[in-house]
Amino acid sequence: MAQVSISINGRPYTVACEDGQEPRLRELAAALDEEVSGLATAIGQVGDTRLLVIAGLSLVDRMADLAAELDGQSASVPAANPAAAPAAAPADDGREEAAEARAEAAERRVAELEAQLAAATDRISSIAASLEDA
Repeated sequence: MAQVSISINGRPYTVACEDGQEPRLRELAAALDEEVSGLATAIGQVGDTRLLVIAGLSLVDRMADLAAELDGQSASVPAANPAAAPAAAPADDGREEAAEARAEAAERRVAELEAQLAAATDRISSIAASLEDA
């Protein structure tokens, strides 16, 4: 397991991750640091734990909005049901298949984002707990 040094709100942290995930962890840490720094600028230094909780809630809210938006896009694409199609309907030139493929890709992306969100939420909770213990 690899160890990565990151900085959130000017404070250093050492975080463990799977080997090979170090660049991704650094990207995530930079995004979280940007979120926390923006909050600190807007509301002041109200403590690392509070800033991390607010940042986490903000990120979760945005991800939920994106998931809902993607769900809405995939819901607007009708499911393929050949039995329901009229017998005399002209060929759709693959448009339906392409729309279906886009909907499936969107669903996979939502699942990926949900997994990333869950991992980030767990990590934020872990960091917040370690800050409270310090």
